[in-house]
Amino acid sequence: FMGSNAPPSLRHVGALVGISSCKGGVGKSTVAVNLAYALATQGGRVGLLDADVHGPSLPSLVRLPPGSLPLRQDAQTRLLAPAEADGVRLMSYGFVGKGASSGAVPAAVMRGPMVGKTVGQMLSGTDWGELDYLLVDLPPGTGDVHLTLSQTYGLSAAVLVTTPQRLSTVDVLKGVDMLRELGVPMISLVENMAHFTDDTGRTHLPFGGSQLEAVRRHAGLRESDTFRLPIEPQVGEAVDAGSPLQLLTSQSESAHALRAAARHLVVAIGERQHGAAAGGSGSHLRYDPKRGLVLRVLSGDHEGREFVLSKAALHALRGGAGAGDASAPLLDTVEPCETEAGQPGAKLYWCGGGATVVPLGDFPHLAAAHG
Repeated sequence: FMGSNAPPSLRHVGALVGISSCKGGVGKSTVAVNLAYALATQGGRVGLLDADVHGPSLPSLVRLPPGSLPLRQDAQTRLLAPAEADGVRLMSYGFVGKGASSGAVPAAVMRGPMVGKTVGQMLSGTDWGELDYLLVDLPPGTGDVHLTLSQTYGLSAAVLVTTPQRLSTVDVLKGVDMLRELGVPMISLVENMAHFTDDTGRTHLPFGGSQLEAVRRHAGLRESDTFRLPIEPQVGEAVDAGSPLQLLTSQSESAHALRAAARHLVVAIGERQHGAAAGGSGSHLRYDPKRGLVLRVLSGDHEGREFVLSKAALHALRGGAGAGDASAPLLDTVEPCETEAGQPGAKLYWCGGGATVVPLGDFPHLAAAHG
């Protein structure tokens, strides 16, 4: 996301996505964790940075495997290896502060500039490896952390989190103004604790009517960019268990909505970085010069699967001149299309001219044949 300007630790990170509210207590950290794990279950390579130094939530929301702490630092690169749980790479002040190994990190008594510096060190000083998405759970407010991440590193996009209360809306609208001033694209809006349903099936609004529409309009988002999460016992149970809801159940309304929000994030980031999604919102197509042409399936029989046409597969598809030169550049660009039979496809524009249309349905066997 930073191109050649990226520090070594971030050179293979595809997108840096802030989860933002500016209002404390809206469940932003819970949303961030579950978005991260929803992306991972859909085939994404995902990292999560807890940027709230004064109140780190990640150590409570995700229980690390035994022996994960203390984190280890590479002697040559000086980069910290992030913690990892169920395939998601994790970093938090709660993992690196004094007393982290015993689970008793004291309060971080720091001024704003030092907090910003600490978050910058956690971001650039962690060996994130190859990631499609690095989510950042932003702290409340509009201070140094937001400025550091936006101005020094450049957030690729932001997901907004709010609740129905008017008090929450006031602060979230300020956050929208901040992101707009910093030039951070806002791609979606999640209203948490929107309602609950009792045993009789009746819906209740404990925090009053929704303010979702007011925030949506202020942020310039479409109705399809919004998601509502109910109050459900399963969410609290997951938090108390130190396990993301996505790993405990796929049946709750919240889990379903969070998976939909994750699919939306994939498509929105893809559209900004690589053009439109292939085949509508059911799959996402992108070209990674290191790996090849990547098709991620977001719904249907292969949901969560990723099919990669390697360089060998691309050379075979291209044929002709340059097909035998493994070092030659391959694709100039790729875009979604329809085949002559009216099926979803990908149109591959080759470096040096020419194009090939590949039906998306051919990706599984092509990937297997040249894997």
